[in-house]
Amino acid sequence: MPVMSADRFQKATTFAQYVDQMKVNKETMQKFTDEVQISDEDAAWWKAQGKLNVFVLTYDGCGDALYNLPIFAKIARLCPNIDLRVVQRDENLDIMDQYRNQGLYRSVPTFIFMDTKMNEIGNLKERAESITAIFEAEQLKVRRALRVQYQAEWRTEMAREFRNVVATKKRYP
Repeated sequence: MPVMSADRFQKATTFAQYVDQMKVNKETMQKFTDEVQISDEDAAWWKAQGKLNVFVLTYDGCGDALYNLPIFAKIARLCPNIDLRVVQRDENLDIMDQYRNQGLYRSVPTFIFMDTKMNEIGNLKERAESITAIFEAEQLKVRRALRVQYQAEWRTEMAREFRNVVATKKRYP
């Protein structure tokens, strides 16, 4: 079953139109897109895939989009067989909600790869799983280090917060 109508896809903004409309990170998006290098081997692989429609749900302030969208934009620029469309997530929740990360999160960017009949070939949410694993491991290290570094402040604030929670609750006779 098609993800969307061909008409809806065609009416979506191209990458260039999306960048022109950006309110945040526009210059960085342009800079990163110019900087990205795609190998000849990768470009040849994408060209050999035949006609592809790629629909990306995102928003201007997303850090993952700022790093990941320029990579695919450069691939699409090198491969005329790829039609890349980029839209604001919050203006396309009917589609976004079909692609919730872990069934819960409206993660962006979400890349939806489709054939010429708008049938899904595959999708990618946020970033490569290997990068997510690295981020999560590093974030855990940072949280553990901060707990140790701010142990005294942590304890003081938690004691105060426990009091505040109980002090503001209604008491029943």
